[in-house]
Amino acid sequence: MRTALYVLLVLAAPALAGQTVYTWKDDKGVTHWSDQPVPGAKKVELSSSNRSANPAPAPTPPAPPPQQPTSKGPAYSRFVVESPQQDQAFINTAGVVRVQLAASPAIDAEHMVALFLDGAPVADFNSTSLSHELTNMTRGTHTVKATVSTSRGRVIQETPEVTFHVRQESAAKPPVGPAMRNNQPKRSAGNKLRTSQPSYSALNGSKAVIDPTTNRPVVTKPAAVGPKN
Repeated sequence: MRTALYVLLVLAAPALAGQTVYTWKDDKGVTHWSDQPVPGAKKVELSSSNRSANPAPAPTPPAPPPQQPTSKGPAYSRFVVESPQQDQAFINTAGVVRVQLAASPAIDAEHMVALFLDGAPVADFNSTSLSHELTNMTRGTHTVKATVSTSRGRVIQETPEVTFHVRQESAAKPPVGPAMRNNQPKRSAGNKLRTSQPSYSALNGSKAVIDPTTNRPVVTKPAAVGPKN
């Protein structure tokens, strides 16, 4: 009974915080509690410190839902090969072709640019540059493109592939056509083209005799020359 009363007081301590109770023991050693003063009882002030030393743990809040990965667009809004242009022909350039790239915004300092010719990386290309001069290009059709990668080598963007053509005209088979001639012959005063045709009388020494039935000049056969006596 004593223990049960004590437990009830402990559980009721939060509600009775700041109140006064009285406790005493009778002749048989039984402890009594009362909220009314009793002669010979001991006065006890109840406070929040009388609460249980081990309160129940607070409930654990639920874990937040996993965040969905956000899809990022390309690192550069514009990354293209400006030169050469698609299907551009380079004629008699001694095998030299200049490549010009364009990027917007500017290439990040932590990114690297690589240039590819016919599918193979250009070894002497500067990874921080946007221009390069290709030399010793052979005749024929070639392709060029560029990529941007991180410092760890992961490619994050590449340009569309551009096709171009290199032509070297041979001296044994020079180009034909007036537009392709570098040194056209100059015309002298003596070989100028006539602006009018000569007349019949100027060519034959007399005016033509017109046949009224055919409306054509009459062709006179030369007289036959007989043997001399």
